[in-house]
Amino acid sequence: MRQLSQQEQATLLAGNYGTHLRVRVHRTDASTVDLASFLGRDWMMGATVSQSVDTPVAQATVTVRRNGPGGVVSLSPLVGSSPANRGPTGLLEPLLQEGRIFRLDVQCTPGTPPTPGGWREAFIGRIDEVDAAAEELTFSGRDLSSAFQDSFIELERNYGNATVGVAVQDVMVSIISDNVPNGFGPGFYCPVDPMWQLGRFTQQRQSVGEALNALAAQLGWEVRLRWREGHGWYLYLQSPERIGASVVWTVGPDEYGELGQVRRSLEHIRNAVEVVYWDRNDLDATGMPKRKTVISLNPTSIATVGRRFMQVAEASTSNINTAVEAQRLADVAIADLSDSALEVEVEVPYLWHLEIHDVLRVLPDGVSLSEAQELAIVGLDCSFAEGVAKTTVKLCGRPATSRVEWMAREAVPSTNASAAVRSIQPQAKMLGPDAPTELAPTSTVNGFALSFKPPAAGPAWDSFELHLSTSAGFAPSNATLKAAASATRFEVADLVPGTKHYAVVRGRDAHGNVGPASAQVELAPRYVEPRLITPMVNFAVAPLNYDFEAQASPATPPDNWIIEEGVWGVDVVVTSDAVSGSKALQFQGSDAVVVSQAFSVRPGLRYSLDIFAKGSAAALLIYALEWLDAVGAPLSATYFHATFSNEPWRRHAYAGQSPEGARFVRARLQSVLGATGRTIQVDSVQIDLAELVQEGARSPFIFHGNWESDTSDGRGPATHYKDSSGRVHLEGRITGGTVGSDALTLYPGCYPPYTRDFGVATATGYGRVTVSPSGTVVLASGSPTWVSLNGISFRAR
Repeated sequence: MRQLSQQEQATLLAGNYGTHLRVRVHRTDASTVDLASFLGRDWMMGATVSQSVDTPVAQATVTVRRNGPGGVVSLSPLVGSSPANRGPTGLLEPLLQEGRIFRLDVQCTPGTPPTPGGWREAFIGRIDEVDAAAEELTFSGRDLSSAFQDSFIELERNYGNATVGVAVQDVMVSIISDNVPNGFGPGFYCPVDPMWQLGRFTQQRQSVGEALNALAAQLGWEVRLRWREGHGWYLYLQSPERIGASVVWTVGPDEYGELGQVRRSLEHIRNAVEVVYWDRNDLDATGMPKRKTVISLNPTSIATVGRRFMQVAEASTSNINTAVEAQRLADVAIADLSDSALEVEVEVPYLWHLEIHDVLRVLPDGVSLSEAQELAIVGLDCSFAEGVAKTTVKLCGRPATSRVEWMAREAVPSTNASAAVRSIQPQAKMLGPDAPTELAPTSTVNGFALSFKPPAAGPAWDSFELHLSTSAGFAPSNATLKAAASATRFEVADLVPGTKHYAVVRGRDAHGNVGPASAQVELAPRYVEPRLITPMVNFAVAPLNYDFEAQASPATPPDNWIIEEGVWGVDVVVTSDAVSGSKALQFQGSDAVVVSQAFSVRPGLRYSLDIFAKGSAAALLIYALEWLDAVGAPLSATYFHATFSNEPWRRHAYAGQSPEGARFVRARLQSVLGATGRTIQVDSVQIDLAELVQEGARSPFIFHGNWESDTSDGRGPATHYKDSSGRVHLEGRITGGTVGSDALTLYPGCYPPYTRDFGVATATGYGRVTVSPSGTVVLASGSPTWVSLNGISFRAR
């Protein structure tokens, strides 16, 4: 009941009061227009307000005069020339237009005119419809909570919490704030904590009003617009006071005259209510909740009218998923349905302060009633017409939620019930089950085995889809669907070996709704080859597939070779311009690094790296013997390099000593292109013991100062090489320096064990060249105009 002042209570109890009505319509600037005095005229003719326990939104209809005197002023919104349809600035602004807020204010006085401070707001709503066809114009609208009926949940979102839960009232606030524009509807108020924590669920697409009513119905509560004293209109989440509700008002035969209805019926009596639910606290061997039942009885009712059974079957995804919650639902149903409720309808003078669920005492009239009846208000129809205000009050039993809605839930899963009481599901329609977790792939020959865990919460799954792609981060589609089964393990054995694949799994429910995809995992189908048995064993004295002929998939490098830096297919590709077989590697685009499979070596022995290569002018290829320790970690590397000048394929063979601690070696190829458009081709990369290897000539020396190669008269650049016996030979002439200065430094691996002196020819005759153990070459005597290095030979250390 609305709060009454002492004066208001005295006036209503006296019974000889008059009821005054005013209707205010809001303009766009938030100012209001009183239709009882608008433009100096009283336009009001009447109004009705209806509300019922079966409908969560109240409805009001207002009747006004359409035209003023002489037809100059019209309230029809389609008459743009009427002053009534012009705003404060003179612009066209129809007063009675759909969407406008309007208010009904009432005041009851003991035969005196209304006072400015005595008005009480009885209704607030938005105009839904305007009918200006007749002289009596009517407009109607629902109360302010209709904003939630008109706001649609466009995006499915997750609410609640799978562990500790979230209070239902907090979830409602979140649903409102996520989907209703700020200021569009009333505030939300929950005067008493319902003590219900919601598990994780995904709110389906429906109106916000349907979502809120569905949540409240799970408690046997309701949401309804009510006046909050001192604050205004709020959307209340509240339970009817089923037990111990006190009488708020009394009416007798002097006020109601003849009763409109006095009847009892067996139709809606249910005195044995069973709730079927899925217990999340008791799981079966597969981890699924067990199906259980609870029951609530009214023995007195059963003894009186017989057993009248009702079953409420909660879906497997309902938030009613514990024994406590299910029992509470059954008890609420018994409280609302187990009595043969007396239904009474009375018409009394207007009582603006009465609300749905208030308890009204009806005194006997000696005709239909011989005793006073205390009944709950289930409907209020208020009318104002021709100066008469009256209220038709519909009464039934004690306070309860809608019996009609209870009947809609009988013996059917709550997912099929009416929108107002439908169970909120942990995973809503159109979204499907949660994503599987803990994907564990195992590579097999030509495929893989993939096991995973189904989602621990959310809607029940019926099957799972396996999606595969060779592209990371792909989106699942019909094109990527590989298999579907009602199992938590997939096995695939028809993939291209050596090609990286990526997989995700997503669930489907019994209706075919597909859920979100799992985290992506990488797969590497294998094929039978020696390296799968013992990957580091030396089966041939060279990396397997040293000529790049074996390539399982064009999308990946040749078998037994990997890209360490760069992108395969972009920076490194296969070319048919080859020395051996039909394939070679081509470096292009950005610099890249390619490495071979490792194989075992013995420390202290010399191993050669033998390659064929060619490239664009100024392109540089750095190739190396990369030594690895016992666990396969890089230990050190022996580097060589080749600079190209558009010449044909040329062999490059150099050797290096395996360092202490080395257990494995692999070939490492690195491009340094330096400019766009340059390329390097490499083929036939072999590693072998270097005991009998004839190395090719080294690149030009590392010169010092002004020393350089003398290439006059068609001579080639000065260089050196190591023969198969391990002796180093110098060739060519140098020029440009001074006697006694360092002329050049030999490359590593070509140093003498001791300082050696050699007689050489110079421009003025005999000269002497000294080579130190650090590889430094010095002209000790002779003419620096030119110095011949031919004939210098020594055993390398």
